[in-house]
Amino acid sequence: MSYSEISESGLLYVLAAGAIILVTLITLFYLRLCWKHALKCGVEKERLMAVVKSSISFAIVPSIAVVTGLVALVTVIGMPYAWLRLSVLGSVGYELMASNMALSALGLDLANADAYGFGLIMWTMCMGITAPLILNVFMCRKVHLGTLHLGDKDEKWGQISQTTFMAALLIAMCIPMFGSGIVSCLTFVTSALIAVLISVIIKKTNWGWLGGFTLTFSLIGAMAASVGFDKLFN
Repeated sequence: MSYSEISESGLLYVLAAGAIILVTLITLFYLRLCWKHALKCGVEKERLMAVVKSSISFAIVPSIAVVTGLVALVTVIGMPYAWLRLSVLGSVGYELMASNMALSALGLDLANADAYGFGLIMWTMCMGITAPLILNVFMCRKVHLGTLHLGDKDEKWGQISQTTFMAALLIAMCIPMFGSGIVSCLTFVTSALIAVLISVIIKKTNWGWLGGFTLTFSLIGAMAASVGFDKLFN
């Protein structure tokens, strides 16, 4: 079977839908459980409804960026698997990086990828994101409490540890982009400049709500710019 026959197969749609429905049911179960527990603790129903409404409105705006990312990811791994990854667990940056690494390991790209290539993409995405989840069960509490205790003893070292962690994460995600050619570099720079511009606008105008659209505008602007960069340099 070809790459497209696997990535857009009916079976994959069914499996992705089943996984998303299962996660939704689990979420609703815990929502109901927490709701009952909050009522037992004396929290008023009106206050709970206010929290739910504010949470819904807070979730809708960032989801625009997810939808934008879905459009970009569909062109790489097809609708069902992209739908599953961004609905349950995943991010556009990670998924694109994992798919490129998988195909590069086979010496392929999207133009000549086969069913084996798509299978490796699926395994790469799943194994890469599942391993940290399993490790978190045993390590997250210790690491979190360790950083808190480090900050209690010496606030300076607590801040350095948090900054180092975020810097390492950004380096791991960004470095591969700079090795992918001038178009990738300019696209990355464009998205960063858009994010900086939005931050400046927020500071100048106090439009805090605009922060929720930073990722959306950065994605759209960078994708639009990448088309021009690709025509210019390729």
